[in-house]
Amino acid sequence: MTQAEELSFQHIYKMYRLPLHRYLARRTGNDSEAADLAQETFVRMYEKRVQPETAKAWLFKTGYHLFVDQWRKKRRALHVPLESIPDMPVSDGSPEGEAAIAELRLEISRALGELKARDRQVLLLLANRGMTYKEIADQFGVSENAIKTLVHRARKRMRELMEAR
Repeated sequence: MTQAEELSFQHIYKMYRLPLHRYLARRTGNDSEAADLAQETFVRMYEKRVQPETAKAWLFKTGYHLFVDQWRKKRRALHVPLESIPDMPVSDGSPEGEAAIAELRLEISRALGELKARDRQVLLLLANRGMTYKEIADQFGVSENAIKTLVHRARKRMRELMEAR
């Protein structure tokens, strides 16, 4: 990179670092993730030697695409299969007991299927994976209190769905 290109990059960096960071922070809701995405965006800009005339649009477009990629990866990583229903009471071994347990599992599975994906994931992470509220909050990139509220609402909705059955 020539000295003129280097100076141009430094100027663009100084000019757009904070606006890009604020933009990404609004998208992610997390200052640390926004800083990482902004850094990656500027690294890519440096490597591709983007022209100064198109830098602003390129930075925000690339930053947005990096955010979407990160969001998709998180979403895939958080996927919990519906089959992982919490352990149920064990039947007494009688055919009636086995049938009752099978029916209860089916009803729970259907109720879980009616929940919003995020509610279902939070309940299953809490019940099956034994994760703490803090760990789940870190996974979702939200506060612990937000997860507690989400769990409360998801449990309430689950009760409503089960009672309706």
